Amino acid sequence: MRNYYQIKTVASAPPRRLIPIGKVISVTGLVLAIVSFFSALPSSANIYGSLSFTFLLLGLFFFVDGLFLVITASRQQEKLLGLRQSLLEDDPQIAASAEEFMSQRKALTQQGEITGIFIVHNATKDLYYVGQSAKAIDRAAIQFLGRGNCDVYADYKYGDSFNVRIIQLSESGYESLNELKRAAIQALEAAGEELY
Repeated sequence: MRNYYQIKTVASAPPRRLIPIGKVISVTGLVLAIVSFFSALPSSANIYGSLSFTFLLLGLFFFVDGLFLVITASRQQEKLLGLRQSLLEDDPQIAASAEEFMSQRKALTQQGEITGIFIVHNATKDLYYVGQSAKAIDRAAIQFLGRGNCDVYADYKYGDSFNVRIIQLSESGYESLNELKRAAIQALEAAGEELY
């Protein structure tokens, strides 16, 4: 059963999808502006000249709007890729292979449970599962015991290689688990990673 946030219906489209859309809008606007400009030159004295002028303004609007869309989406894409790097490549609180994680699970929980998110990476199939919990260590371990995500467990049972990362909410800069999890999922999607 999939979690609500893992269904890829995000409120806004991921930035990598908006960049080509912005380019198409911009080019369409530029073509419309150029055609309108050249059609307005010979007929500027009659009534149709004002219609060409309207299309010229409309074309310029689309051109500028498309440019803003590309610039904004590019900045969002860079921000999400930076977040992905900080989540997956920088030093999270706990990072280990699934086998190491399961063998050290009791020792980790004795040090104190962590409120945060966990990212389970299937290194064999290059798939990610992002979860959240007030007891992130136990919740991540449940994935490999058959009581969590059934797809993750099936892949683990059949020998796929997994890595587990746990990010503590208090050190993340986010106010809630939902925000942190949503940001992690958006960062993974922006980088083109596939989720369970």
